[in-house]
Amino acid sequence: MRIRRTTALALAAATWLGATAAGATVVERVVAVVGERAILLSDVRERATPALARITEELPAGAQRAAATSQLYKALVERMVDEELEQRAASRAKVVVSAQEVDQALARIAAQNRLSVDQVIAEAERAGLGEQHYRNEIRRQVLEAKLLNLRLQGRIRVTETDLQAAYRKLVLDERRKLWFRPAIIVVQAPRALGREKIEARRELAEDIVEQARKGADFSALARTYSEDPESRARGGALEQVRAGRLPPVLDKLALSLEVGEVAAPVRVGEALYVLTILEREESQLPSYAEARNELGERVYLEKMSEARRHWLDGLRRRTHVEIRF
Repeated sequence: MRIRRTTALALAAATWLGATAAGATVVERVVAVVGERAILLSDVRERATPALARITEELPAGAQRAAATSQLYKALVERMVDEELEQRAASRAKVVVSAQEVDQALARIAAQNRLSVDQVIAEAERAGLGEQHYRNEIRRQVLEAKLLNLRLQGRIRVTETDLQAAYRKLVLDERRKLWFRPAIIVVQAPRALGREKIEARRELAEDIVEQARKGADFSALARTYSEDPESRARGGALEQVRAGRLPPVLDKLALSLEVGEVAAPVRVGEALYVLTILEREESQLPSYAEARNELGERVYLEKMSEARRHWLDGLRRRTHVEIRF
């Protein structure tokens, strides 16, 4: 399974928000105010035209389509507020985007999608986005990239810990779709026993874990200690399962375990469970070493996105922003 590359400019190839709503009835209504500038409902409708066409095509008339349309409008209003804040910041910083920079960005988008520039523009037009509006969208994204580089470049750090955490998340996400075969040892510890006896039962379970981690055969330990007759007869082994089939505490634990690793005892109901994984469906992920460069790009973009949101939130606090939608 290949980890997909994404860049801020590549997103422009799939962002068809912004077209001329020819012939539409325009209701002039202020949906947001940023400083002294008003954002009109007609502005939002113009930007929403291609997406509205998809909604109309994919959803039947009625409540579902109305909800999707409302959600689209709300997201666009928020986006257009952010864009106006960025434009104001760009004006203060004297940051501009030249026609040449737009052409260069368009060429990069084409290259990333293995298309010619003409083909990219044709795809935009088929989605309902005219060439000039598409170029305007690219201009907005280039402007944002230049602003972020100016304000945030040098502040974003991607550490080895960040990369390892990102890879671990990919592993866990994949494991939720793969089958695995667990094995358990059950030590009964009903709460009615009282604190001292329950503590003794926990010490027994912890001793079992220690023996298993030192190399004792888990199957033999299960046949000796487990108090669940059904699984004890099979050396603790259970059937192959997928995520979501075990009790929640065991299910979460199973995702985190490597094959052969033995977890510390956990309580499930009136018993303590010792869990291990006997086998797991083979992963299709590249190794950490193979994925490291792409992970670095992904984590950087995620951190940049978080920093962008923090920066924009700061601009909102310092600017009069009123949402009326």
